[in-house]
Amino acid sequence: MRFFAMSVLSARALSTTPTKPFVVAVDGVAERTALTSKEWLTAGPSGAYTTARTCANGARLFEWDMHVARTAESVASMVAAAPSAAGAAAVAAAGTAAALRPRLEASVRAAVDAFRADSDADELKVTVLVSWDERTAVAAHVAPLPPPPARPVRVEARGAPRSNAAAKDSSWVRERAPLEALMAASAVGPVNELLLLEGGRYALEGSQTNFFAVEGGALVTAGDGVLFGTVRRLALEVCAREGVPVEFRAPDVEAAGTWDGALVSSTSRLLLPVDELYAPAEGEPSRPGDLLRAFDNGDGALAAKLAALVAAEVEAHSSPVAAFPAAAS
Repeated sequence: MRFFAMSVLSARALSTTPTKPFVVAVDGVAERTALTSKEWLTAGPSGAYTTARTCANGARLFEWDMHVARTAESVASMVAAAPSAAGAAAVAAAGTAAALRPRLEASVRAAVDAFRADSDADELKVTVLVSWDERTAVAAHVAPLPPPPARPVRVEARGAPRSNAAAKDSSWVRERAPLEALMAASAVGPVNELLLLEGGRYALEGSQTNFFAVEGGALVTAGDGVLFGTVRRLALEVCAREGVPVEFRAPDVEAAGTWDGALVSSTSRLLLPVDELYAPAEGEPSRPGDLLRAFDNGDGALAAKLAALVAAEVEAHSSPVAAFPAAAS
């Protein structure tokens, strides 16, 4: 693949410079890189990707089995939507969890080991990408896991749903850039996420997260038309165990005044209570007058309780990186 071949050669030429703080491994061969995970995903051809996180001081990966299965499903879904000879080869090589797992784990193990050799970061963000251009390539990017966002956590409702919610396609990283530019121009302070609305009012998911509203003691979240995230699944398990009712429907943003809370979930955020919800005008950044609802996330709030319960379960839902096979020499 042209992109990966060039990136590996470039990394080899400059691997000793201090300006390459991250690691990329392609089919088990690790090299340092200056590209962030976002830059890496947008620099090359599209593919199926996912982002995982470590726990236990970088020794374990949260919900790894689900990440492997979902990436394989994304490969199959993307190829079905745009058939090609290269796509057919990709499905054979990486379209099932059984076929994908050994190659994916070899790249992840190589990238994590190489990153750990020169870093004391506590936890890691692991982004994996399966792409097919001239050949099927299985790659992993490792960087420090970013800290949780500072409060107040702000979210705005402004986007339209993705065209293929069932697949995690790296092209979405490029497509959402104009919306992220509007988020960055906010006049109310940092905005953490934007919600994708169906019919201009029903919140399906965030651009990088799943979304939940708390209504009358129940957790409300879309049951279809979204990508089911790893933290979403854990949140639903916690609700079942704790007796919290769950309603599978897209929350109506126009009824946000009646909500008791809201949350977003993702690899880096886990389950994160929302403090402020904004509804800016189309094509405009959020301003103070666009505040739709502010939520009380004190200790007694259901959103805060669920966030704490999910965080406590992460390590129990993880797999040891040391058990991943090393790449064949």
